Amino acid sequence: MGLSKREIEYLEVIDHLERNGSKVTLTAIAERLRISVPSVFEEILHLREKGYVKKAGKSVELTEEGRKALDYYRKAHRVIETLLVRSGVDKAKACELSAKFDVTVPAEVIDALYEYLGKPKECPHGNPIP
Repeated sequence: MGLSKREIEYLEVIDHLERNGSKVTLTAIAERLRISVPSVFEEILHLREKGYVKKAGKSVELTEEGRKALDYYRKAHRVIETLLVRSGVDKAKACELSAKFDVTVPAEVIDALYEYLGKPKECPHGNPIP
């Protein structure tokens, strides 16, 4: 997918706000990330150019491509986390370690690990694996 940690963070915040029924504005994103509105504006433009978000009036929405990218990231993180926990690593430490490289692992590797692990339905924290 080729997403950076920063891009993932924005997509996560937008998804969180959408799911909670909040209006997804630049200000809401800025408050959640504790950064300035102009910084959010720049990143939203960037994400829009990549096709991950769209503007809807004063709101921001994830596109289908943005949702797919976020699902891939969540799958990668949760599969790596599952592998680490099954290898004897504590859940919290597995989450921390997975976050260090989950965006860099190729999709083919994530898919192979997912198959190897028996296609788990959820991660050790109980979150669904997309």
